Amino acid sequence: MTTAAAAHKTITQPTANAARRLRTNDLLPGATEAESHLLASLTMIAVVGAGAMGTALAILHERAGHPTALLGTEFDDATIEACRNGRPHPALGVTLPASIDCRPHHAWAAALRNAERIVLGISSDGLASVVAQVAEGAGRGAVWVVATKGWDPETLRTPSEIIGESSDRIVILAGPALAPELVAGAPTAMVCASRDIELARDVAATLARAGVSADVTDDVAGAEIAAAYKNVTAIAVGMCEGLSERLPESVFVHTYANARAAVFAQGLRDMHVLAAGLGGRPETIYGLAGAGDLYVTCLGGRNGNFGRLLGSGQTPDQAQSTIGSTVEGVSNTAAALAVAERLGVDIYAARAVDAVLTGAAAPDEAIAGLLAALGRIDA
Repeated sequence: MTTAAAAHKTITQPTANAARRLRTNDLLPGATEAESHLLASLTMIAVVGAGAMGTALAILHERAGHPTALLGTEFDDATIEACRNGRPHPALGVTLPASIDCRPHHAWAAALRNAERIVLGISSDGLASVVAQVAEGAGRGAVWVVATKGWDPETLRTPSEIIGESSDRIVILAGPALAPELVAGAPTAMVCASRDIELARDVAATLARAGVSADVTDDVAGAEIAAAYKNVTAIAVGMCEGLSERLPESVFVHTYANARAAVFAQGLRDMHVLAAGLGGRPETIYGLAGAGDLYVTCLGGRNGNFGRLLGSGQTPDQAQSTIGSTVEGVSNTAAALAVAERLGVDIYAARAVDAVLTGAAAPDEAIAGLLAALGRIDA
């Protein structure tokens, strides 16, 4: 049996079968006593955001046997409509299990009211307004699980700081987890970070039931810095690969591997400097949440692809249009530089990316300047 087939099989077990007949907005008056007891024993899940990652997390929770609702934001109406009508998810290309209760933005209320766990799978832009909407309808005891990565561009708050105004029951998801691979059931390891380690363990246990390994930590600062800054570094690493496409001698150059490795290393160093200034720990940066997530983002994430397009000659606007969805590293770059300024530190990968995004330098000039700076740092 293939990995994907095995992952699919988990949602056909008895627990999932019974959950499939239960909805998150009521207790189904016609349900059997056994089904009612089952519903009472399961954690109700509301996943906010119907993009690739939000939908992948909804599928994981359903796969783990939880009654799950997928709540689309105001930008997700077309996606929710497609999923409700049994059509493939536009970004993932898969049809969602019928047991996932897909709801448009105007129909969140019942799902939020009953949710014991709220999972955020939206971009960092606009997070504060979405959190405010969710908090109005959510129960006070709900646990917030956060896959959003990056700083609020206006206030420089992290996701946990924004949610912290409404709840202190927060778990941050970090680590290398591309949404399509989560859905396919490919081997994956993630990190659950929370100041309440028992909450982190609860979420890790859910992921384990869905076939995803998960480590736990109380280093929320380190996990959030890693999750945000890896997007910035991935753009810089991607630019190196894109530049190699311009070389007539490309047959001799392995996609600028030397430069990519140097930029990757500097990105980790930048990440460490930021995390240390905010109370994060080195092991978080050099583990799954930092090095691991940065590696996979450089290989196949939107931010790495965006950087490749910049390096190959596209403008930021053209590259954004080609990607067609949010590239969080763009806003994260300016935010990271502002955070670094507050801390009185320098972050070289972000400076290189910012120079290209603002038109202050061409990609080859920005990468050359970054590599020259590395020599001065190591001297």
